Amino acid sequence: MKPFTTIAILIFSLIAAAQLLRFLFRVEVIAGGISIPLWPSALAAVFLGALAYMLWRENHLKK
Repeated sequence: MKPFTTIAILIFSLIAAAQLLRFLFRVEVIAGGISIPLWPSALAAVFLGALAYMLWRENHLKK
């Protein structure tokens, strides 16, 4: 597996996990005085998790 691909999978997975944890533990985020809702974290977790999985799968199918 190429180093960049491995790093991308790791980054996508870590961010997906962080977003999922924010959603599960209902962590409140306020940016510029505006409360950020939880639903974007759920979408981000699914989207980034899917990207990480697709990258991992693509690299393992090439072997």
